[in-house]
Amino acid sequence: MIITIIGVIHFIHSPLLILFPFVVKNFILDIFYVIYFFIIMFLYTFIDGECPISYICKLINDNKYISGTDITYYPEMECILTNKIYINYYFGIMTFLYILTLFFVVFRANIFSYFLTSTFLILLIYFLLIRNVLSIKKRINFIIFQEFTKYTLLFAIGFLLTYI
Repeated sequence: MIITIIGVIHFIHSPLLILFPFVVKNFILDIFYVIYFFIIMFLYTFIDGECPISYICKLINDNKYISGTDITYYPEMECILTNKIYINYYFGIMTFLYILTLFFVVFRANIFSYFLTSTFLILLIYFLLIRNVLSIKKRINFIIFQEFTKYTLLFAIGFLLTYI
């Protein structure tokens, strides 16, 4: 039951994040929107590329689940979208739209900088590595890069907080 509730919240959360900047136009909220994105990505780095919401549901199903074991499995979404292919398409499309919306907010708030651009590139590399080369997660190079990504996101959040 709790996983179904979390699934409904997860299903609604993504489109709301995409629509929010088009409904609310405020410089401070734009900054917080980008900070929220970076905080979510920061959480991803602590659980080896797992979605924090899905990770919680995996722990509810199996309290011995190890983070990063199956990052493409979303147990909370199976009660809403019964086919795994639909779930992957849903999150793929939502992620793409969210990134476009994020860039819209960054340009609208006029906070575009080389530092934020490099942060986005580091995140892109991180998620390409975590998605495509799961076997490297225990290698020292990946662990170092994951730590580098954490600190970059932490600095980016601090950088954005200076705008407020």
